[in-house]
Amino acid sequence: MPADIPPPTQVLTHVFLAWAAGTIVLGAVSRFFGEIQAGHFKVIWLVSAGLAFAAGFGYHPAFGLAGLSLVTYVAIYGEADKIAGAVTAAAAVGALVAGTDHSVETAAVALLMGSVSNAMLLGHWHLNQPRLGTKPIARLVWVVWAGIIAYLAVTATMVAHPKGVQGLAAVTGLAFAAFCLILTGMVHHLVRTRSIMSATGILYLEILMCLVAAFTGTLAALAAT
Repeated sequence: MPADIPPPTQVLTHVFLAWAAGTIVLGAVSRFFGEIQAGHFKVIWLVSAGLAFAAGFGYHPAFGLAGLSLVTYVAIYGEADKIAGAVTAAAAVGALVAGTDHSVETAAVALLMGSVSNAMLLGHWHLNQPRLGTKPIARLVWVVWAGIIAYLAVTATMVAHPKGVQGLAAVTGLAFAAFCLILTGMVHHLVRTRSIMSATGILYLEILMCLVAAFTGTLAALAAT
C-alpha cells in the first residue's frame, strides 16, 4: 500500500468514533427538548453503544464510551439519564479529541453522521408517539443542513492542493455530500408537510450517502499527513 494511503482500519476507526460521538452528543441534547418520550432514547443509547464498540477495535478507550452509553440506557429506568447522558456526551467529546487526527474534519463528520442518525431514529419514533409533532425532528433536520455545509466547507479545502489519493477521495466526498444536500431538501419539505414516514425512508438512504462521504473525506484528511 502506498505510503500516502492510510489503512482502511484507521479510516474506519476515525469514522465510527466520530459517528458515535455525534450521535451521543446530539442524543443527549435532544433529551432536553422535553417533547420526546424517554423510550426513543433507549434506541439512541443502544445505537451509540454499538458504534462506540465498533470504534473500540481500533481505539480501545472507545470501549469505555460504549460502556457509558449502556449505563445511560439503564439510567433511563431511574429517570437519571439526562445527567448520565451529559457525562457520556462530555466523555465522547474527549474521546473524539484524543482518539482522532484532523479535529476539524472529524468534528464535521461527527456533526454530519450524528445529526442524520438522530433524525432517522426520531422519524421512526413518530410511529410510537404520533402526537409528537414535527418541531423536534425539524430541529434535527436543521442540524443536518449545518453538518453537510460544514463537511463541504472542510472537505473543499483539500481539493485545491491534493496530495496523492487525497484529491480523489476529497472529490468523491464532495460529490456524495452534494447529493446529501438534495436529499436533505426533500426531507425538509416532507417534515414541513408532516410526511414523517416518507422523510424517514429518505433519511435511510441519506445515512448511506453520508457514510460514504464521511469515509472518503476522512481518507482524504488522513492521506494529507
